[in-house]
Amino acid sequence: MRRGLGIALLLFGAGAWSAPIDLPERYPTGLTEGDSDGRRARSWEFGEQDVFSLSAFELRVGKFKLDIGKADLGIGRSQDGAVWAVIVPQKAGTMTSQFGEEKTAHVWLRFHPRLIRELFAEKTVGTDGNRKLTREIRRIANAKIRSSWQAGGRALIPPPESMTVDVDTVSGVRRFFIVDRKEGTTRYVNAFEKRAVPAMPKFDPAKAESAFDALWSAFDREYAMFGLRPEVEWSRSRERFRPLALKSTSTAEFADVCNRMLLELKDLHVFVSVNGEVLPAYTRPRPLNANPRAWKGILPSLQRAGREVLWAKTKDKIGYLCITGWSNDETPDVVDKTLDELRDTRGLVFDVRLNGGGGELLARDVAGRFHGEEYVYAHSRFRNGPAHDDLGPTRSRTLKPRGPWRYGKPVMLLIGQRCMSSNEAFVLMMAGAPNVTTFGDRTAGSSANPRQVKLPFAITVKLPRWIALQPDGKPLDTIGIAPDVRFEAKDDSFTGNRDALLAAALKRLRQP
Repeated sequence: MRRGLGIALLLFGAGAWSAPIDLPERYPTGLTEGDSDGRRARSWEFGEQDVFSLSAFELRVGKFKLDIGKADLGIGRSQDGAVWAVIVPQKAGTMTSQFGEEKTAHVWLRFHPRLIRELFAEKTVGTDGNRKLTREIRRIANAKIRSSWQAGGRALIPPPESMTVDVDTVSGVRRFFIVDRKEGTTRYVNAFEKRAVPAMPKFDPAKAESAFDALWSAFDREYAMFGLRPEVEWSRSRERFRPLALKSTSTAEFADVCNRMLLELKDLHVFVSVNGEVLPAYTRPRPLNANPRAWKGILPSLQRAGREVLWAKTKDKIGYLCITGWSNDETPDVVDKTLDELRDTRGLVFDVRLNGGGGELLARDVAGRFHGEEYVYAHSRFRNGPAHDDLGPTRSRTLKPRGPWRYGKPVMLLIGQRCMSSNEAFVLMMAGAPNVTTFGDRTAGSSANPRQVKLPFAITVKLPRWIALQPDGKPLDTIGIAPDVRFEAKDDSFTGNRDALLAAALKRLRQP
């Protein structure tokens, strides 16, 4: 028996039936502490070389017990070692908890990289894992990575005493536990009970050819941004990926081929979903220039109004308004009421750094409260012909003043690289108001107006159809919106109880 800090991990078996693997040697780490800073979130990788066999696995924490016999093991790796594991039993394992005894379909573990030795003893791990499970293990990982210790799907590092044990049961119920190794306790989180990884739809090879051709042709006819991506040879992409699609033997394999082809577009708005599960989409580093954990300390009166709105008023009459998304139809009404509370302020910090977009019409309603006259904030051009550079006429996007009164005091609009899509349209709307100064980092540079392409096997794809243009005619895509005043962040600007950009905005508004 191995004993950690208040937790017993039993790992045993008849010995692996192939050459044993020393996982700490395969996945070395120099980390000793956790790291929850989203700016240092680790990209992770997983491939056939990360699939192993397990002779047995047992985990005990207090009265919680997980018993699994022979199984296959997948390890997700980062530059700092292993960050997750998926265990797929060859025969259903058993979990005992406050819910009694349940059969397990697969287990997801999130842990500190140095725990891999305690979790998987060398004598239980072999080289002959079932590599045909690679896509299924990756699918489980993609579905579960966003449930804990992550930022944008990349891995954060839990402290060594904390671990996530996330089990899909044979009955279809998902059991999510947070383990405290120091105290030897588990805490159950019921939010995920109905969010088990869905079964992959049945695959019909006879439909693969027409499905792939329909997808390729839809992008060939409608995708608007080929002109901004001259490096993409779309006809060559068809030649490379079509044979692979036709050789697919499962829905997961076919969807993976389609996704790999679309990843070459390097478009933040292109998504492939299978039965509602989004496959890994194109991403690029977009550091977060905010620290929400520090806001209450900086703004003691901070309070929530509705699902997407936070606001505060300082003792010296500086207002704070934060909108985290444009997905709730009630947000404009909530903002109206909040602005009434902030009407007597002498300046406003308007924070949209966490906002990744949603409904542009909602954003337009809010921006209308800051404009005194009609304003053209952006333009767009749709694909309208067979050639990749066939674009229709330039269409202007306009907002109108709204509400009984306009907020005309100085506004510092906080922006950054997590601002994208309809929220970038909002930034352009606000930037046209004479009392607004944008402050922070450039935005992501991604707009789409996508339509959904539906394929067999419950596969759907988002297809961007327009090029968004800024008021001066420059494309938004990949460039983003530069702030009026750029904030140069330091290593500690958004750590601990610091949000240096918010503090700097408040300081600017307080200057005479």
